Amino acid sequence: MWRPQTKEAVLREVRIREWRTRVWQQTKATLIWCWQNLRKGTAMASRWLKERTAVTAHEIELSQLLSQRHDKLLQLGERAYALYRTGSVSWQALEPLCEEIAQLDERLEREQTLPLQLIPDDQPQPFSATGS
Repeated sequence: MWRPQTKEAVLREVRIREWRTRVWQQTKATLIWCWQNLRKGTAMASRWLKERTAVTAHEIELSQLLSQRHDKLLQLGERAYALYRTGSVSWQALEPLCEEIAQLDERLEREQTLPLQLIPDDQPQPFSATGS
């Protein structure tokens, strides 16, 4: 089973094994370092994406409220002009639109002063990536 070897052959075999061990340890350390940096980068990208999504959703909500307010103001102007042309200007006809506009203004002010709310990582998401 064992064949006789010279001292040089044994030392060469020992050096080869030591070299393989060092290479394996360096490779393993490099792979661990790459994996950790990949995880950190993915987590950072995920946080950034979540924050940008929340900002965009907040901006869309504000834009919709401003659009609704603009539409109500146009309706108010059209109704006031129509009443003016008929000669019967009455506050009772315009009051409901004015109240709706005031409510939209209050809601807009609340939305603009609210801090941005992000969904924590430990809570379940309302929609999953698979769509189920």
